[in-house]
Formats: sequence, structure tokens, C-alpha cells
Amino acid sequence: MNRNNLINMAWMQGLWFAAVLSAASNQFWPAPVILLLFGLWHTRPAIHVAGDFRLVPAALVLGMILDSAWIRIGWLQYASPWPDTDYAPLWILLLWFGLALTLNHSLAWLQSRLWLAGLLGGITCPFSYWAAARLGALNITENSGVWIFGLALSWAAALPLLLWMARVIRQKNHPLETKHV
Repeated sequence: MNRNNLINMAWMQGLWFAAVLSAASNQFWPAPVILLLFGLWHTRPAIHVAGDFRLVPAALVLGMILDSAWIRIGWLQYASPWPDTDYAPLWILLLWFGLALTLNHSLAWLQSRLWLAGLLGGITCPFSYWAAARLGALNITENSGVWIFGLALSWAAALPLLLWMARVIRQKNHPLETKHV
């Protein structure tokens, strides 16, 4: 992993902590500020990959659908639920935006290993929600443990889908560049 990918990973981790901790303390500004800086870092010519920002709408739509579904099913309840308690809050959508900025960078190695992306997404992503709950950013309202399997299956499909989209966009923009990914 090169230096820029490590920095990309660090930006995403910083965004996660900013979003989760600000939601837990009912503050709004930290996550958008970190995301703005993360996005600006991605506009540098040495970093920018065609398609980075084209992935954002897909990630946001997917995030809105999944996180809103988990609320409506009764698995999760988010702190700082602005703008509405029935839909994914803004802070979680900022994380989906940030995720889109990792797909061609720190997560690019998974573009040719979609089965592994599904496995890793299914295992690690529910624990991210669990950690956010422990920090006070959300409540897990379903007590039987079914939520973890639902999130695992959702992420096992969502992450490979987004990585596949990233690969397709990269191949359309730079057909020779993606041979090594």
C-alpha cells in the first residue's frame, strides 16, 4: 500500500471518528469539516482518480436505502437523527460519501477480489455499527442479534457492488490503468 492510500485510509478513519463522536454529542460541524478537507485532498492531481466523485451519488443512495431500512425494520436508532428519525441521518450519509472516496484508493485492491470484499464487508462493517453504538452515536434496538446478520448480509452485497462500480468507471476512463488493480 502506497503512502497516498495510507493517507486515504487515515482520512476515512478520521471522518468516522468525527461523525460518530459528533453524533454522540449532538454536534453537527466536525464531520462535514473533515469530509470537506478529505474531498479537497482528493482534488489534488496526484491523488485524483477519474470517477472518485462519480461514485458518491451511488454510495449516498445505497446508504440512504440501507440505513433507513435498518431504522424502519427496528434494528437501529440513530443519535442526532436530523433531518428525520425515519431516515438515515446526515452524519451517516457523510460516512457513505467518504466511503466512495476510498474505493479507488485504500480499498482499490479489493476491486478485483469482490468475493473477499463481500466477506470482509460482511464481517467488519457490522462491528463498525456496534462500535458506534458503544460510543453513543446509535442504539441497537433489536435484542436477538438478528441485526448483525442483516447488516452483515447487506454489507456483503453493498461493498462489492460499490467496488465493482468503481472498477467499471475506472476501466471506462483509463482502460490500461486498471490491469494491475
